[in-house]
Amino acid sequence: MRAATGSASRNAKLDIMTPSHVASFLYVGCYTNESPAGIGVYDSSDPDGRLVQLAVVDRVEHASFLAAHPNRRVLYAVSETTSFDGMPGGGVVSFRIDPTDGSLSPLDRVSSHGEAPCHVSVDGVGRFLYVANYLSGTIAAFGLDPHGRVGEVLAVHRHRGSGPNPHRQQAPHAHCIVPGPDGASVYAADLGTDRVIHYRHTEPNRTDGGGFVAREELALEPGSGPRHLAFHPHHPVGFLICELSSTIVTLAVDTTTGELEIVGSCSTLPEEFNGSSIAAEIRVDGRGHRIYASNRGHDSVAVFAFTGPDEPLEPLGLIDSGGRTPRSFALHPSGRAMLVANQDSDTIVRLDLDPQTGMPRSTDTAIELSQPVCLTIVPVAG
Repeated sequence: MRAATGSASRNAKLDIMTPSHVASFLYVGCYTNESPAGIGVYDSSDPDGRLVQLAVVDRVEHASFLAAHPNRRVLYAVSETTSFDGMPGGGVVSFRIDPTDGSLSPLDRVSSHGEAPCHVSVDGVGRFLYVANYLSGTIAAFGLDPHGRVGEVLAVHRHRGSGPNPHRQQAPHAHCIVPGPDGASVYAADLGTDRVIHYRHTEPNRTDGGGFVAREELALEPGSGPRHLAFHPHHPVGFLICELSSTIVTLAVDTTTGELEIVGSCSTLPEEFNGSSIAAEIRVDGRGHRIYASNRGHDSVAVFAFTGPDEPLEPLGLIDSGGRTPRSFALHPSGRAMLVANQDSDTIVRLDLDPQTGMPRSTDTAIELSQPVCLTIVPVAG
């Protein structure tokens, strides 16, 4: 494995607060081309990130993205297909989480109102569910009942436009949709159009799309291919990872309107790299000190220091992902481990996190699972 690279920095050390032991379950969404297992279930309670396999669920095809309800009792999975339950398009499948053993029992199956859904999220209080449909370039918003069951679709919006990449940007491709920090804004990153579309909940009337309307669009560098968006836990700042350009774009969030503004960008790859690679996942640690991003092709995880809203991200180094095509990764609630899903080597690799620097370190520890592409850790007790 490649060792972590990057010079020492005046900002490299941080004081990580390690929480007490937390019981948790890891849910792994998988493509089902080679195996019927759509979701793997693991006990992830060990604070060092060691996993114990509990079950596999084969009741969902191509579960390429997962999200948990804030009550930690419901798990949602997209079914990234173009045909779902005999109807055109993809779907969303929800499961009840048993807090004693992490097992999943079927709850709902609904259309995603588009083709090949690749992202699902839930707002912070569990009122709404959002889905991004990659192939059709549409997003959908659903209501949730108090128990997390999926209710009526509130709105479906189709994006418009294209980008300069002839292979990936011939049409809109909604790649993620996430609620913003203000509780009213929702943001959809569209890889095909190089745009982030800002949506907002309003009171329903005849003309505003059922209470969920598009406000404005943020244009990114042509050909960059925005993929996933994550927000800082304490500052009005977002971090957008762009798949095609392998860059992180830092965004300021207007606390009144929710409008986004570009304030900086940096590469997720080393300067000397001249091979083929595309970016995948972005995560912010719980205290907001470290930003992590994965590279598919370079097969690495890049680490950056966040020192303030007005400061550029500071590169701290990269570490080998321990496999091929690290599409997703998760930070353990203990703050002591990172778990990496390497899609094309069929492995989930455990990396230690240095408590002083936040840098991952190789452990040469991996478990096998066919085509893992999304990792979601659900804490169940404190």
